[in-house]
Formats: sequence, structure tokens, C-alpha cells
Amino acid sequence: MYETFENLNQDKRETILEACIQEFAERGYEKASTNSMIREAGISKGILFHYFGNKRSLFLYIVDYCLQTIVEEYNKYSLTETRDIFKRLIELGVLKLKINHAYPEMSKILLEALLNSPEDMRLVIESKYSRFSKEYMPILFQDIDYSMFRKGVNTAKAIETLMLFIEALSQKYLKDYEGKQEDLLQDIDKIMDEYYEYMEILKYGMYSS
Repeated sequence: MYETFENLNQDKRETILEACIQEFAERGYEKASTNSMIREAGISKGILFHYFGNKRSLFLYIVDYCLQTIVEEYNKYSLTETRDIFKRLIELGVLKLKINHAYPEMSKILLEALLNSPEDMRLVIESKYSRFSKEYMPILFQDIDYSMFRKGVNTAKAIETLMLFIEALSQKYLKDYEGKQEDLLQDIDKIMDEYYEYMEILKYGMYSS
């Protein structure tokens, strides 16, 4: 469906993608204006819809593009060889903040797509996220020492709790540093110390010692 667009030269593709990403990031799917996109990209509306069909298909393409970019960034980093899930999650949390800082507009689009997309797109977007999770998350949980968990703790529920907490904590920091992105990177050591403190509290309730 997108073959005509993907056959464009790289500079033209990037100009169109940047215009669409900026508009969707600033205004969300519902309020995003294709008129603003074509004005920034220097193309006609007819050409835009020739490439993507309609606004819905355009948005789903942008979500795919953002996801792929973020996955590629995650894959540039290797997690340490520790078998302690808490240490790995600390690394993941800090990595997530760094990537969100490097790609704020894409990160905003992906978050809005997951939380606020129209009902008719929700399942499609969730399936895209599921594909991302299957691609990256197995690395996170590979060769974890589950014997470290306290007897009676449901490890699957424990992992789910940890993932939810990491996501909530990441959003807290992003909100705290909204409009002050440069400060976020400068405060990474402080943030890591706070991650360690939170993880120690959670570990106390889940690990045997």
C-alpha cells in the first residue's frame, strides 16, 4: 500500500515524515491537520493521500515508523549479564528515559496512540505494541535467576507489577522534566539513584533475601 511513498528518494520521504510526526505529536490524532502537514512538507493533499490513502492509514504508518525507530535504538544497547531482574529493570528504565529524550515527538505519538487512539484503531495499535514486546522483551527476561524470588511469590505477577511500575515511574520523570529535557540527561545519575531506591523497596517484598 505504501510502496509509492517508500520508493521516493530519502530526503523527500524524511521531509514528509518529519512534517507528519510533528503535527501528530503536537495535536494528537483527532486534531492533527493534514493541511498543516502538506504545508510543512511542501506537497499537495492529493499527493499525501496518494501515498497513504487516508488520515487513518497515515497515522498507522507513522506509528509503525516510530516503533521501528525506537526498537532500533533499544537494540543498540546491550543489557549487562546480570541475572538479577531488578538490576536489568533499572537499566531498562534509564535507557527508556534516554530514548524518550532523544526522540520526544515519536515517544509522545506512541504514548498517545496507545492511550488515546480512537476505538477503531485500538486493537491494531495494541497488536503493533505486542510485536514490539515480542521483539525486545525476551532479551530483558533471558536467563533471569527466578530462584531469588521469595517462596510463594507468583513470579509472573511480580514481573508484571515491576513492568507497570517502571512505566509509571518513567512517565513521572518525563512529566517532571517536561520542557527541561536537557536537565533530564544531566540528572541521569540522580535518577538512577532513585531507581535503585525504588527497586530496593520492591525487592524487599519479592526476594527471599
